[in-house]
Parts: sequence; structure tokens; C-alpha cells
Amino acid sequence: MVSSSALPDPSFLFAQALSGLTAAMFLFLIAAGLSLIFGVLRVLNFSHGSFYMLGAYLAFQIVQWVGPGGTRF
Repeated sequence: MVSSSALPDPSFLFAQALSGLTAAMFLFLIAAGLSLIFGVLRVLNFSHGSFYMLGAYLAFQIVQWVGPGGTRF
């Protein structure tokens, strides 16, 4: 029988909150950068998105070559 007042582990809640804040921070930085570029140039520059994806791919490849070091990428 499962108790209705069972709360999740506090460390799990902290990890989930920290993960959500990290994802929100990255999305905010990308959105702020694109809106700044669009505001200054009046043209949306897609090369910045390409560089972002290139950086993500390179980071993934480096983790694959070096090894995760006990944690996942």
C-alpha cells in the first residue's frame, strides 16, 4: 500500500531543480543573443546557430574520445 503523503527524496528534487535551471539558463542565453543580433542588424544571422551546433558536436566528440569520467555527457 502506497502512502498518499510520500514525498520524493530531497536530493532528487534538488537535482531536478538544478537541471531545469541549467537548461533555462542555456535557452535564455541563446534567446538573448539572437534577439540582440536581430535588434542590432535587423537580420537574423543563422551562422550563430551553426556555431552553437558545431560547439555542441565538438564537445560531444571530446567526451567520446576522453571518456565520461564516471558521469554521462
